[in-house]
Amino acid sequence: MVNIESLLIQALPYATVYSLAALGEVFLERTGLFNLGLEGMIYLSAGATALVSLHTGSPLYGLLAGLSASIALALIYGFFVLGLRIDQAVTGLSIVFLGIGLGDVIGGVSGGSVVPSLGRTGTVTVEVLALIIVPAAMYVMLFRMWIGYVFRSVGENEKTAKALGVPVRLVRLIALLVNGVLVGLAGVFLFFNGPLGARWVSMSLLGWGWMSLGITILGYWHPVGVVAASYLVGVLHTVRPLLEAIGVPGSIADAIPYLVVIAALAVISALYERMHVKPPAAIWSR
Repeated sequence: MVNIESLLIQALPYATVYSLAALGEVFLERTGLFNLGLEGMIYLSAGATALVSLHTGSPLYGLLAGLSASIALALIYGFFVLGLRIDQAVTGLSIVFLGIGLGDVIGGVSGGSVVPSLGRTGTVTVEVLALIIVPAAMYVMLFRMWIGYVFRSVGENEKTAKALGVPVRLVRLIALLVNGVLVGLAGVFLFFNGPLGARWVSMSLLGWGWMSLGITILGYWHPVGVVAASYLVGVLHTVRPLLEAIGVPGSIADAIPYLVVIAALAVISALYERMHVKPPAAIWSR
């Protein structure tokens, strides 16, 4: 018999990672930028966390290292996109390759050793942040405060925002920093509470950034929608043993969350089109 309560609890770590990364992307996209580099940022953040946690014996220093690594990649993205006006998609994909390459080098130094973890208190704190506090604060800021209208105006019509005196580059730089912090925290949490439990294994933490981008769209660029989508995808991860128990091959069971998200994106995109629902105009204009 399926224990629903157990499945919901097991889904929390997955939902936490997805929620943090997707919320970071939501905040950025609301200002008219999109960062395809989430995959590289999460990966490098996890690698830096592994190395520093091992050599200092402190998960707190590991957390700070993971956040710093992700913020550094976000600033590199900002330098090329905001400073040099390089194409966002090209820059984001470059960040993916850079993050994965550096992450493997840095994380590999740990030799796959198990490092001190966040502990139960730290884990619960991050889960509450990701699924309650951050989305609630982001919703209030973006949709119930004047500063939120300033940020969203940049994502809807950059020229009009500039004409009204909004410092567009500064707004986008702030959004990039928020993106770097939240995506970095996702990488840190994934390393400590992911499938391998505070141990670095090369190429074992891939796919989370791409899924987070899909969840951003599924949640309709809205904090509440993103949390709901993150939790649903998290539940899909937890049913893997059940699928294997009924005879589904392991490789297919592993792919189920990704296949479901791809199918859901196709359906949701069609619904958005029919309902004339439009996401941030600066990114998704046709």
